[in-house]
Amino acid sequence: MQIVIRAGGVGSRLWPLSRETKPKQLYALVSDKTMLQETVERVLPIAKPEDIYVSTGVVSEKEVRGQLGAILENNLIIEPARRDTAAAVGLESVIIHHRDPEAIIASIGSDHQIKDAKEFQNVLKKTEQVIKKNPNHLVVIGIKPENPDTGFGYIELGKEKEKGVYEVKSFKEKPEEKKAKEYVEAGNFLWNANNFVWKAKTVLSLFKKHAPDIYKQLMIIEKALGTPDEAKVIKEIYPKIKKEAVDYTIIEKTDKILALIGDFGWSDIGNWARLKEEFTELEEDNYIKAAEHIDVDSKNTLVYSNTKKLIATIGLENIIIVETEDSLLVCDKYRAQDVKKIVDELKKQNKKKYL
Repeated sequence: MQIVIRAGGVGSRLWPLSRETKPKQLYALVSDKTMLQETVERVLPIAKPEDIYVSTGVVSEKEVRGQLGAILENNLIIEPARRDTAAAVGLESVIIHHRDPEAIIASIGSDHQIKDAKEFQNVLKKTEQVIKKNPNHLVVIGIKPENPDTGFGYIELGKEKEKGVYEVKSFKEKPEEKKAKEYVEAGNFLWNANNFVWKAKTVLSLFKKHAPDIYKQLMIIEKALGTPDEAKVIKEIYPKIKKEAVDYTIIEKTDKILALIGDFGWSDIGNWARLKEEFTELEEDNYIKAAEHIDVDSKNTLVYSNTKKLIATIGLENIIIVETEDSLLVCDKYRAQDVKKIVDELKKQNKKKYL
């Protein structure tokens, strides 16, 4: 099995720390190693280095190479432009398919916290066996929901095909709170953690069927692989690929999809509120990461700073404060998802230095 670690996202809900040139997966948020480094280490016990790829954007290439050193020197997939996950999955699929037409790919995130690495490895190995039995299927690894979270998409499970392997009935968009509660109470819904396992040629066949324009562009790239024009063609064609998510483009359009439940202590550090929850036992507890901090009577508050300034807080409740050298974010903890709106506004105002 070939493992592709997707590290091309921006992580805009963790602005102002996470930026286009250095997104969240390139920071050490939960340990002394970056999330990307942790992800690579997590899969090394079940895959040879030559079978592990990291897919990232051209603006992050230098930082990624610096963090990984020589271990994956020849296995970086560089995206010349930010075109969302359909283009990224298409590019990784044609590159690996060119090297091995029968390759099975595990396409996993680089920005997830996983507490039980051994169980994660066991689930990946099981998905490989499921694909060998069902080569025309896709497999998604979902997470049993702990609460009605509105920040995740959901997977509706159908009947159990074999022990621990379920048919997927449908995918649900990020729901309103009422609907999320219904999903959790129903008992047959999983959080969609966006970890997939599939054969490269199966993915390409789905692009051909459901996204023919993208497929044609991918085939132009594939013809150039291994030739002196490879880099030139990728740089020319990739930015022209339609910008959309792989979920909507192909995954949700096939009925040949199975799900496994991942019970390995998964969490998505998708926004500042989730980062706080990772470090605090009680909701009312504060999480502070700053050079110096003094507080009087605050609760359920996060203070995160990579500057040398003293930060003093008084009587705060449910507040997030994040300071970098050039920016300061102050927001209601329960609106942490909306930090992305600030990033969108910065783009509208063309304030590129803050992106």
